Amino acid sequence: MKSKVLILDNKIYPLSRVSNFLKQKKFEVLKPTETQSVFNLCSQANLEAVIVDLRLFGEKSSFFIQNLKENVLPEHVKLITISGQTPTHHILDKITLNS
Repeated sequence: MKSKVLILDNKIYPLSRVSNFLKQKKFEVLKPTETQSVFNLCSQANLEAVIVDLRLFGEKSSFFIQNLKENVLPEHVKLITISGQTPTHHILDKITLNS
């Protein structure tokens, strides 16, 4: 069974490069649809990690990330925040560290 990774980005700054890299490394990459609640998906999808682009909600991103971490994600799920300049191999290192 593949490890699942949820990617939260937006259409302005898509993380397709990260997504493709993770798929090559045999991860199942999930992205919420417009009708899916991110919070429900995070708590029910048996995830290995959640990757959040810091530009997702602009200035409100830090509040979203804090709420996600403190109130939604199970403790074993890694929360990885990235910017447009984050190398893809650093993301893989964070996911696989202590797996």
